[in-house]
Amino acid sequence: MNQNISRRSLLRAGAGTLAAGLLAACTTTKKGTTTTITLNVAEVVDYGNAILSFASTAINVSFVASAMGTANLALANTVIASLKSALTAFQSAAGSSTSVSYNSASVKTAFDSIITDVEKVDTLIIAVITGTAANLSSSMVSDAKTAAGAAETLIDLLKAMVDVSGPRLRSVSPADPDAAIGKIAIFAASQG
Repeated sequence: MNQNISRRSLLRAGAGTLAAGLLAACTTTKKGTTTTITLNVAEVVDYGNAILSFASTAINVSFVASAMGTANLALANTVIASLKSALTAFQSAAGSSTSVSYNSASVKTAFDSIITDVEKVDTLIIAVITGTAANLSSSMVSDAKTAAGAAETLIDLLKAMVDVSGPRLRSVSPADPDAAIGKIAIFAASQG
């Protein structure tokens, strides 16, 4: 058996287990035909703010802005503003609560808006970094790719919060949301 495949499989399984454990703070309960999902407010806000920081920083990196083009750069700025508003709406809907029910109309609307916006960050910015940067090499490109991977992890974790069938992480590393947030913070600081 090829040891690289075995290690990769082991890492993927470990990442899935870790993600499931991380999502334990977000609970799902079922009563009759009603499923209630409880979201950890701090996690949603932390992940959303990290993705917001990543996106705001990434569009100012020269190779990213150049590859995106004027129209997509303008669209990315709109998505960033929308994500900022969605995070504010989510925090307003949550109030001072540490956890909230996704089934609440105002929370659901705000959270779904966050998901829509982070998916657009994924297709507009992360895809450019991972696709365009494939032929480029420099420490800046490497840093951007690392931050893009971290943002992908946080996007997957946000989406998994309301996916009752379980988490589906695209990337193995970093599976730890704190590590992902840290990688994005380093990227933002290095570009600032």
